[in-house]
Amino acid sequence: MKEEYFVNIAISRAIELYLSSSKNKDSILYNSFLVVTVRILAFIYGELDVLNPYYLNNSVAFFNNLAKYGMSRADIAIFKEEFLNYYKFEEENNNGKIKFKNPYFKNVLKYLVDMFIFKRNSVEVTYQEEEMFLDLAYTSHTKNPYRVSYNYLASENPQYIEKYYYSKVNQFDVTSDLSKTISTNLNLEALKYVGVDLSSLKNMSKDEIENAKNEAYNYFMVDATSPSRDDDLESAINNFKNYGKKVTTGNGYVDILLLMSVIVTSFSVIAIIIFSLA
Repeated sequence: MKEEYFVNIAISRAIELYLSSSKNKDSILYNSFLVVTVRILAFIYGELDVLNPYYLNNSVAFFNNLAKYGMSRADIAIFKEEFLNYYKFEEENNNGKIKFKNPYFKNVLKYLVDMFIFKRNSVEVTYQEEEMFLDLAYTSHTKNPYRVSYNYLASENPQYIEKYYYSKVNQFDVTSDLSKTISTNLNLEALKYVGVDLSSLKNMSKDEIENAKNEAYNYFMVDATSPSRDDDLESAINNFKNYGKKVTTGNGYVDILLLMSVIVTSFSVIAIIIFSLA
């Protein structure tokens, strides 16, 4: 007789593990990706909206609950399949001698980010709630060592989800959410580095927001008058994350020349040291 699962084996198994590990929140199991996915769903929709359909074996109610903030049924169906693909890939990975990056890891997280963004656009979400989501979602806000480690093991680009999150936040036009007129979209990630978050923006005047934007450009040494300033700012942020450097001229071509000069200088210093020791 064919075994039946709630929605599919991945979601059914994830909820089972969530229930069995919830009393030991410091455990590896409770911080495994299967369980964290359920934790994120429970955080976004409420635990009852996730568990009640499971107890009743009512997949229709489950999908209805996931759609309550406006996510399309098509995207929810894709999320379900991507989570199943993740589960199958991981099962093969665990049975093999060589471990591979799981390509479905970031796909599942992208849909979870989308779900949170839909909620964020529908109801009031506090700064603390946003931080809690980012902590769960395998970003630089994540504090749990198991989740931090797994992000590097499973993902080709451990910073991808955080970049995706902030790009989605910017997409829904923060300016209209704040009821303020601003000449360009805000880069919330850049503003974070100068101590300005979404909660702060809601209490700032137009001039104060413009000053904060300019401060962010200055912090990353980007020319605020350049037509490519937003792209330059994004590059500077990525450079800072990857190398701990903020150096940028605001001109991509000049930046390449600058980098080449640094490399040549480094080789020259090494050569001098080698010859001095010879």
